[in-house]
Amino acid sequence: MIESTKCNLCGSDKYSVVYKTYDGDISDTEPAFYAITNNSRDVAIRIVKCTICGLIYANPRPSPDLLVNNYIKSTDSLYLEEEAGRRLSAKKILKELKKIKKAGRILDIGCAAGFLLDEAQKAGFNIHGIELSKWAADYARNKLGIKTICQGMLKEAGYPKSHFDVIVLSDVIEHLIDPKGTLVEIRKLLKPDGVICINTPDINSLVSKILRARWWGVKNAHLYYFTRKTLNKILHRTGFLPIKAKTHSRTFTIKYLVNKLNDYNKALYKICSFLTNNKTKDLLININLGDQIEVYAQKARKLKYLDETEEATSLLTGNKLTITAVLPAYNAAKTLKKTVSDIPRDIVNNIILVDDASSDDTVRIARELGIEVFTHEKNKGYGGNQKTCYKKAIEKGADIVVMVHPDYQYDPKAIPELVKPIIEGKADAVFGSRMMKGGALQGGMPLWKHNANIILTAIENVIFRTYLTEYHSGFRAYSAKALRSIRFDLNSDGFIFDTEIIAQILLHNFKIEEVPIRTRYFDEASSIKLLPSILYGLGILKTLLKYIVHTHTFIKFRQFE
Repeated sequence: MIESTKCNLCGSDKYSVVYKTYDGDISDTEPAFYAITNNSRDVAIRIVKCTICGLIYANPRPSPDLLVNNYIKSTDSLYLEEEAGRRLSAKKILKELKKIKKAGRILDIGCAAGFLLDEAQKAGFNIHGIELSKWAADYARNKLGIKTICQGMLKEAGYPKSHFDVIVLSDVIEHLIDPKGTLVEIRKLLKPDGVICINTPDINSLVSKILRARWWGVKNAHLYYFTRKTLNKILHRTGFLPIKAKTHSRTFTIKYLVNKLNDYNKALYKICSFLTNNKTKDLLININLGDQIEVYAQKARKLKYLDETEEATSLLTGNKLTITAVLPAYNAAKTLKKTVSDIPRDIVNNIILVDDASSDDTVRIARELGIEVFTHEKNKGYGGNQKTCYKKAIEKGADIVVMVHPDYQYDPKAIPELVKPIIEGKADAVFGSRMMKGGALQGGMPLWKHNANIILTAIENVIFRTYLTEYHSGFRAYSAKALRSIRFDLNSDGFIFDTEIIAQILLHNFKIEEVPIRTRYFDEASSIKLLPSILYGLGILKTLLKYIVHTHTFIKFRQFE
């Protein structure tokens, strides 16, 4: 049930013994030893240090089958009692991550009960988790409603390459049977600009040196004991470049900390035990003993990883991206079925309709068509509807979001041409233009609207210092990356939203392309009347003025930052 092992970092079998504590047999380990909060001092373990690279690890150790089986069976009710503190610790990690990655798809390996994932979702991330413990995975699914958790091993999840923006291993790498191999697999799962966050006990810390084998970091469940030096070594050898390192702080209740004293000094525990029975027991204390390393790293850009990066890119450009069509709907019952039937399902993976408090049968028809529906209790306006559309699409894991008006004024069959520049990496936003090849008037566009479109577009091109043939099309595709990078939530709830989002995209240096589309005006299609159109034009001029002020003066607007 136990086996000897070589150094995971360099493969050497030469070592010196650091600690040897056991009188018993390591094979007697029970699932309870693998609980996160287990801190039993009766640890039967021998820790050795590789004489070649310096990695410290448990040798011998339980067999992989025993380790996996014990993790699957493990439960830890005490972990749940410390939920408030663990959420605060998770928020600190996410705060650091947000400095590097504003949002995106995040994978938490060893996600336990899902507290970090739950906080990550609140922070705007699209969440996924891996957890061996059936008890913990079930808690995350059933109590927190996190359905994107795989209960099992990373290799069993089947994630595609270049899929995640962020991968987190919080108190995990020390438990892995093969940390080096796992990091190689993680590198493949990360996008080219992805980030990995690792925190783990530091066996070279002052606290560890004082307590030696009685240090809390010495556990049956820990197979590896890293220092800053060896953690950096294994990251470099697996294709990562550390970009930030710090000590990791944790937050616990007074009750939890006092009870832990019993493992180290029973006399001191008796003195402090009164704290566990009064009102102070649930007070939270932030602890940073300097004995926990936290490292952030990105994928190294080296020649030997070039094929891997290009392979990932080819997979994405081979239609591996998730494309979601969003339909901002208001009283679209007459044209909805025809619009949805023309959406190419071989290209579009998901369809989301957001109903803006329609008074007709839009919602009923949409549900009959089998598309996902979200409703506003009160009418929020065209811009407000788009905000919900984009937020829901991103939450559902979209890589590209296509806005299709359900009034059938734009041809959904043109979606493949609309998303192609984004798939090929040539653009971050693509607009369908009714003006590129002419024919707008023949398609039914009123003359006054046609001429106003041309005048406003000319003014916008001058102010934005770019060239588009049309700024006012409602048939658009955005990369999720672009949407996550801008504050579209601060935009207008009205029609002016379409101009504001263009300003945001250009200010963030994203690229816009256009493709020609047909013009459709007919009785059942929605259209802005003359007075609202005048107000819309004035709103565009106001947005252009704000853009000039923001870019040429000390006055800044939050929505453009």
